Amino acid sequence: MKKVSILWIVVFVFGSLFATEYFVDPNNEYIYAVLDGFETSYDESDASLSVFNEQLNIVINIMKLSEPAEGLELSMISEEIGKNLEQSGFQIVAVNDRNFREYVSKTFECTTTSDGISVRVEFTIFEVPVKGFYLIIVAAPDETYDEFRTLLLNAKQMIMFIE
Repeated sequence: MKKVSILWIVVFVFGSLFATEYFVDPNNEYIYAVLDGFETSYDESDASLSVFNEQLNIVINIMKLSEPAEGLELSMISEEIGKNLEQSGFQIVAVNDRNFREYVSKTFECTTTSDGISVRVEFTIFEVPVKGFYLIIVAAPDETYDEFRTLLLNAKQMIMFIE
């Protein structure tokens, strides 16, 4: 049974890699690549793009945090976000410095419980030179998060704008 489940996930992930749609924001500033099967929603008030898959209960959001500013660094923004997460009731499971699509990034992996449902949420903060600081949030049910880790990574990288 477990082999069938793993095989299904592998087929789904590789099939999804070749099935993409593209979304251009209303300002024609960015083109986003979105995995097929995910629906998109653009919020003009904060210029954020959300993609979600209702069947898998997966939500991914990308938003701009700040324009580039002299003296503003990734470590400063990450520290503030970390404090805010703890104050907001998130339990931080892991903090990692990573490279995200060639950009230095900081990732907070957290869990939270809402209405009796445990959710795993990952916050990735990174700086795009000349353009500013961005945040990608990935949320999925805690019990299925590890099963879909590869899909989530691919979906997160696909939502990254194409410069």
